[in-house]
Amino acid sequence: MAKTQLKLLLFLVTLSITLGCMATAYYFYTRVLTPEKLIQAEMAGMKKIDMPRFDPGSKRFDVAIAQIKENKIHEGRELLYKMLQQFPDSATCTEAKRIIGEINLDEIYSLKNKIGKRDYIVQPGDSLALIATRQATNMDMLVRLNGLMGNTLQPGDHLTIQPLDFSVVVDISEKTVTLRRKAGEKEYFFKEYLAESIRLPPGVKAPAEMEIKGKSAVAEGKSILSNDPRYINAEKWLPGSRAGVALRITPPAMAKAQPGTEPPATPPVADSLAEAATPESGIFLARADLEELFALVRNGSKLYIVR
Repeated sequence: MAKTQLKLLLFLVTLSITLGCMATAYYFYTRVLTPEKLIQAEMAGMKKIDMPRFDPGSKRFDVAIAQIKENKIHEGRELLYKMLQQFPDSATCTEAKRIIGEINLDEIYSLKNKIGKRDYIVQPGDSLALIATRQATNMDMLVRLNGLMGNTLQPGDHLTIQPLDFSVVVDISEKTVTLRRKAGEKEYFFKEYLAESIRLPPGVKAPAEMEIKGKSAVAEGKSILSNDPRYINAEKWLPGSRAGVALRITPPAMAKAQPGTEPPATPPVADSLAEAATPESGIFLARADLEELFALVRNGSKLYIVR
């Protein structure tokens, strides 16, 4: 009798433990595992939805533009510079760079803006080319700033001088040509251009450092000077100090080529300026962009090729 009761008691205890375990498992499944699965399913569904990405730089951009619209040009530009540094991946960076570049150009050509400019009195024997070389500028800038109609100068004339401390950075990965301006020991972003095509010669690989060597304007297969009537419409190019590297206008044959195709190769050595007008390599830009660069860089300006 006692053994039977003991067996019954053990059975009841075992049954109670089993039922308790089942109840605990059910509770854990319904209160913990099931909600967790639902949350994961909801998160997976949200990932499939094309949710707009938050852009922290856009708000800074809007504040900067508001400043510029209130004619607080310098304050707005500084905000854009900071935005570029803090949020380089912002979708507004391209437009910010464009606006900064336009403001910088307006300032450098404005006679009201005296920062960085100085007055020069023409001396006997001076010429535009000589003044440009000695004053670290170029003839195009002298002509434009002073509204000159020709190259004739008279001793005692006053000229506004704008030194040009620029370097050019060609990024072959981004296909950009960035103009940077030196201020003391530092350089800062001035303006950016998009290259239509970049074809480096076989012997040049990024990173590479060189200089702008000469500034050429070609019309009818001949090099011409800035006082030539054909100068405005001439094909201008900025050769680097390494063979085959030059900032050029996109040749018509290349402009007509289908996207993604390479322009036809030309002979590796050009015996004349006419042949040099269609190089097999170079950094090719739209005409308007190259015209801007042509007036801002000078012989000896640094040229960097980066990736």
